[in-house]
Amino acid sequence: MKLKFNSDGKFRILLFGDIHETDDYETSLKFKDMQKLMVAALEEYKPDLCVLLGDNCTTKDFKEHPEKFKKMVSDIIAPITSRNIPVAAVLGNHEHDHGNEDEIVKIYGSIDGCIMRNETAPEVTGNANFKELIYSSDGEKPVFCLWFIDSNNCHENREISHYDYVHTDQIEWFENESAKLKEQNGGKPMPSFVFQHTPVPEEYNLLRKARFWELPVAVRGYNTKKDTFYVGKKGVEGYVGEGPCSPDVNNGQFASWKKVGGVLGAFFGHDHLNDFSGYTDGIFLAQHKTAGFRAYTDGCRSCVRLVTIDEKNPEKFEQELKHFKEFGLKCECLGPVFKRISDRQSFFINLGVRIAAGIAGVAVIGFAIKYITENFGG
Repeated sequence: MKLKFNSDGKFRILLFGDIHETDDYETSLKFKDMQKLMVAALEEYKPDLCVLLGDNCTTKDFKEHPEKFKKMVSDIIAPITSRNIPVAAVLGNHEHDHGNEDEIVKIYGSIDGCIMRNETAPEVTGNANFKELIYSSDGEKPVFCLWFIDSNNCHENREISHYDYVHTDQIEWFENESAKLKEQNGGKPMPSFVFQHTPVPEEYNLLRKARFWELPVAVRGYNTKKDTFYVGKKGVEGYVGEGPCSPDVNNGQFASWKKVGGVLGAFFGHDHLNDFSGYTDGIFLAQHKTAGFRAYTDGCRSCVRLVTIDEKNPEKFEQELKHFKEFGLKCECLGPVFKRISDRQSFFINLGVRIAAGIAGVAVIGFAIKYITENFGG
């Protein structure tokens, strides 16, 4: 399947993060609401490619009934493939949970319209590292490259890092393939995007340590950064709902992008609440909130992201987010409170909980001091 720019010189990519569907999807209101969002976005944006950013779906009895998994994937992406729109997918950490990665990749690749596969040799880490070129509108010349990288699962030694990282052999594959594309492109790095599930540690460059008065609206860092609270830096757009769950070890993937050149932006799933984005060292990093309702969410704030590339100026791109409610959709799977909650309201709920906890803590300390004074004082 050859991707190419449209006659208007544009190429539109629509992103869906962390759908997390499971066995009961056919009778689930959560699945129904997720597909409302998917259909509304497809109708409005008419993308040229859709990308699923990992943790897409799982079945309990995959080994015994892989056909159930294929049906689930087919049903999830049916609104996309029925419109003859190609779809790519990356593996999330949960697709790695049960050791079925190779079979999962084969199933995705066997579905008409799905371009997921593995390009790397068997000895290279990961089960779905691949690239896809976007050609000029006449179909003659490759103009842009899309990289899809397997960010693996949890680290084998949790004392080193909770989540694994993109390994050195994967980075070497990326650099070698980038060198070939550079040669094809007249000695200039080919403009490109990277799509993967787990964010790089450099996402924390988009955040800063919260000041004391910002703590009610700050987020706690993840794992080794858990003792620090963060807010978005000036110029960072979108919602910071949780500390980025990136690896605790920086294995040099971002540094490789800078060295090779051409990487304009990278898009991640994994963190269900975050949809913030911004530039660090000239590379656009975008965290993508869940598009579903299965896992932890912010009410009806599930969203999609559209990225638009211009053939005439491929090094410039546009992107926008749109949330479930902003499509004018009505949620059926959430109760009357949570279907009305917004990210901003969740700030104040968070604030109220922290204040209440603080008051309770002060009260307990005061009671303890009084008790000790009355019973053990001189």
